[in-house]
Amino acid sequence: MPTNSILMQPIMQAGFLGLSAVLLVIIVWLITRLMKLLEDTGKIISENTHVIAGLNDRYAELTDLCGDIRDKLLSRPCIAEREK
Repeated sequence: MPTNSILMQPIMQAGFLGLSAVLLVIIVWLITRLMKLLEDTGKIISENTHVIAGLNDRYAELTDLCGDIRDKLLSRPCIAEREK
């Protein structure tokens, strides 16, 4: 491919300054995308924390309920003893 093609001419004329400008634009774009990603990740972590707290409360309620059921079952007489 010849060095003076239409596609390569603007790049070669711009030289280091043009390449630096392109790279700077790419870096700024990547940083803005990264900041958006970090913001979204923070929201997701916050929502997951609220869900886990709700599950913890639900687990505590279920543990109390199971304890109550266990106490009620233990307070009743065993049916198997009557059959002997």
